[in-house]
Amino acid sequence: MPEGIISKGVGGVYTVTDSTRNSVLCQIRGGIRTKKMTPSIGDRVVFDVSGDPDVPYVINEILPRKNKLVRPPLANIDCLVLTFATDCPKPDLTLLDKLLIICNVLNIAPAIIFTKTDLDEEGAKTLIQTYSAAGYKVLASGKDKPVSADEIKALSPEGIIAFAGPSGVGKSTLCNHLLEGEIMQVGDISERLGRGKHTTRHAELFAFGDGFITDTPGFTSLSLFELGIEYREVIGGYPEIAKLGAGCRFDDCRHTSERDCKVLEALDNNVLDAGRYERYRGFYEELYALRNTYTGRKKPNE
Repeated sequence: MPEGIISKGVGGVYTVTDSTRNSVLCQIRGGIRTKKMTPSIGDRVVFDVSGDPDVPYVINEILPRKNKLVRPPLANIDCLVLTFATDCPKPDLTLLDKLLIICNVLNIAPAIIFTKTDLDEEGAKTLIQTYSAAGYKVLASGKDKPVSADEIKALSPEGIIAFAGPSGVGKSTLCNHLLEGEIMQVGDISERLGRGKHTTRHAELFAFGDGFITDTPGFTSLSLFELGIEYREVIGGYPEIAKLGAGCRFDDCRHTSERDCKVLEALDNNVLDAGRYERYRGFYEELYALRNTYTGRKKPNE
């Protein structure tokens, strides 16, 4: 039986795209529902002829996922492009670092794009240097020099590339530029709030080179605690701190107040970015406190 990827889902009917880029409409085999499995955009599936002229194919099996986002339901992401504006709106670096932690836990390769670099060239340069030094792939996109399709394709030539970031940073504009058409609705920035409204309402995969791209509405509102991320996993979003921490005196050093901590030493010597460190410490201490609060009790939403 043929295999494909779910690229869209509306009202229980799924569009499945096969390896030849042919798309068909599918329903779900009843046995999948009895297993309490809900198909997600990005799922790799096995499908067959249904005999129904209105929806001519049926999904027989959902293949194992390598990762999955809960909101929006999106599976098998190869690269998550974290998109933040240099200005208008100001970059929320706490959110950016949170998304880097989530990428590490879900085994998704992250990349960062700073948009609107023409609005604050010095600020953009500082941001690019900070996150490049931390070990991340960082791209810049401005009004006169937007990021190119080739740069994005190189992030995962045959995989699923998803964009995430706050509203108003230009994700939809960037995706339309990459797809060479008005595919996604573009919103305006609120002068009162200094941020935009989300215009993307659902996830949908769009063919892009030999792979796909998509936006991720609602992803930025996810909580680390609600995702079940432990305080020990926070360091996964700070590879520069993890590298420094390998030289600490204690194997279980938290890098907050311990003696002979190489991270604190680097911070004192201005070798480590102070903002990144404070955000690491904030996430660590918050999750550590919540773990103690809910020890022996159910967490929210369990």
